[in-house]
Amino acid sequence: MASVKETLLKTLIWRVIATSITIFSGWLVSGSWKFGLAVGGIDTILKSLGYFGFERFWYKFSSYGIDKTERKK
Repeated sequence: MASVKETLLKTLIWRVIATSITIFSGWLVSGSWKFGLAVGGIDTILKSLGYFGFERFWYKFSSYGIDKTERKK
C-alpha cells in the first residue's frame, strides 16, 4: 500500500499534467489565457482533493488489488 506521502506525491505530479491540459483547453476554447488559468486553478483544487480522498477511501475499504499482508492498521 502506498503511504499518505506517496499518494500525495502521485496526486501532485498528476495535477501538474492535468492542469496544463485544462489551462490549454480553456485558452483554446475562449482565446483568453486568463480564462484558461482561472479554470485550471479551480479544477486543480477540486480534483486534487477528490483524487486524494478517493485514493485513501479505496485503500481503506477495497480489497481489490491490495495485498492484505501489506495493509497497515
